[in-house]
Amino acid sequence: MKKFLTLLALFSLYIGSAAFAQESCASLLTDDYVSNGQHYATKINFDETKECEITFIEGNEYRLIVCSKEAQKVQMQIIDKQNNVLFDNKKFDYTNYWNFKIKKTINCTVLLTLVDNDVKTDEIILLVGFKK
Repeated sequence: MKKFLTLLALFSLYIGSAAFAQESCASLLTDDYVSNGQHYATKINFDETKECEITFIEGNEYRLIVCSKEAQKVQMQIIDKQNNVLFDNKKFDYTNYWNFKIKKTINCTVLLTLVDNDVKTDEIILLVGFKK
């Protein structure tokens, strides 16, 4: 029973911190942008990279938002299927969002890397919004 309560407490802490990061991310979805209804959440270690596959639909304007509970620097790269880097927030002081318009439907991989050496482990959330 003690193990169960410990696991329940740890799970509650994880859900609480993920909810905090998601709420912080959602504040970047302004009146102009709405969520596509999905969010991608992951636990990540320093210098580790996680991948997320996303299809962007032609004619839409998107906002990608990356947030974390503690880290100030999370690298977000968008890579197409030919491994071309379409966006890298490292070139923009690790901004946590990017707006862009899609002219042709494209499948991409979003790479998220925890690069803040002051944080060993964190929860990261990626939200996808589109312009109304």
